[in-house]
Amino acid sequence: MKHFIFFSLFFLFTIAGNSQVLYGVKGGLNLSTFTGNDVESPKFHPSFHIGGFVNFLISGKITLQPEVLFSGKGVRSDAGTYKLGYINVPVLAQYNDPSGFYAEAGPQAGLLLNSKLKSNGESRDIKDWLKSADFAWVFGLGYKMAGGF
Repeated sequence: MKHFIFFSLFFLFTIAGNSQVLYGVKGGLNLSTFTGNDVESPKFHPSFHIGGFVNFLISGKITLQPEVLFSGKGVRSDAGTYKLGYINVPVLAQYNDPSGFYAEAGPQAGLLLNSKLKSNGESRDIKDWLKSADFAWVFGLGYKMAGGF
């Protein structure tokens, strides 16, 4: 994970000198669940993500957007509600259409900050049950209005 972060920062600082750079904040809704034999009757758990991003123009329609986000995840099940908090660092390549629509994809590294199981009015830490790192591939679609929102 240290190598991933080092390489990402090195790459970003290398292209920053030759690029148009935009900064912003990001937030939204997360709906997550778990799969596997250990969770019975899993249901979506609503949470949120919030953080910031830097957007580098690479060419006319291609940008690179690294982000740092706090992301809540979890699941509701018969055993209780599992609540997890992660710091996620996605590095997304974006294709931007002149109409304002964009598509994005890229790798994401996550670090588990906290984890709780709430059941029968009690809450207990379950961080020892889980891996401390999470790696994923992110896909997204979006629309940027003329004002940048």
